[in-house]
Amino acid sequence: MRKINFSNIWDKINDESRQSPNSLIARKIPSISKESVFIASDFNNNIRCLFIDLSSVKYLNTGKLPLFKGLEINEMELTIGDCKQRRFLRISQTIPNTENIFELFISDICKDIIDLQTFSLLEKTIFRSLSEWKLFFERYPTEFLSISSQMGLYGELTFLEKILFPRYPFYESIQYWTGAKRTNHDFQFNNIAVEIKTTASKEHTKIHISSERQLDKTGLNKLFLILYHINTHENDTETSLSSTVSRIRSLLSDDLIALDAFNTQLIRCGYYDDFSKLYTLGFSSSKCNIFEVCEDFPSITTQTIPNGIGDLKYTIMVSACVHFEISESDFVKYI
Repeated sequence: MRKINFSNIWDKINDESRQSPNSLIARKIPSISKESVFIASDFNNNIRCLFIDLSSVKYLNTGKLPLFKGLEINEMELTIGDCKQRRFLRISQTIPNTENIFELFISDICKDIIDLQTFSLLEKTIFRSLSEWKLFFERYPTEFLSISSQMGLYGELTFLEKILFPRYPFYESIQYWTGAKRTNHDFQFNNIAVEIKTTASKEHTKIHISSERQLDKTGLNKLFLILYHINTHENDTETSLSSTVSRIRSLLSDDLIALDAFNTQLIRCGYYDDFSKLYTLGFSSSKCNIFEVCEDFPSITTQTIPNGIGDLKYTIMVSACVHFEISESDFVKYI
């Protein structure tokens, strides 16, 4: 799992561009495929760019790539460093004062591209990455998280902090947090997946399932459902979502690459620092149930519904899951 300190690279090229007005300063990012990928900054004009060498790509249909406000995508021929008069795909920012977010956005796409073994998958990879980020840019910065969304994110952060951080390096732990990328499950470890749920209900607790894929273990060796029972505390900023985020950032403060990855995941989840002071509701976890989703577990999956039916939402009574509960000590053996 390669680690690149994008924050450090951005700091250096921003500083160089700041001292050279109206200049675009680029840095080449090493890639597995040996194709050339550059990130670039025109600091004084608040522009950040990603340049991808298309020399080995016969055709890339830019017209089919997702577009959204603030983004510009085009092909051009130019020279960058030792790449003389090459075809490049340029992904750039068009709205001023979004450069901090755009640096995370470009870094995230760049990570996906430089890990490609071959650029034959380039169009598919860019399409997937842009689609994931489109959801964010369409709502930024006009929305803050609902109470249920705050509680859901709190549950995922609790699992990250309490279960993964003690067992894996910080950066690796954050790579296992896949739900922010709109995958079927919140955390994935090779062929093992974990779905996180939270509830503040005191009686007759239900688990809300948002699609027929959340409890579908097709292609997995193991699937686990974790339910955190949450207590809420009015006007308790010390246990709020923002406080939890700050605490984890402090843990990551000596690992800037992991911190960057964490901040990117938060943004994907819809958590923006602009609204941090609005999150005054406190959370604490009083209990945790861990269920193994296996044969006869109460669930609806793609394998059990008729053709033509989709986008299902349903609830499961916790009392119906007790026979599938396992201890934390047994659970951690699998991850």
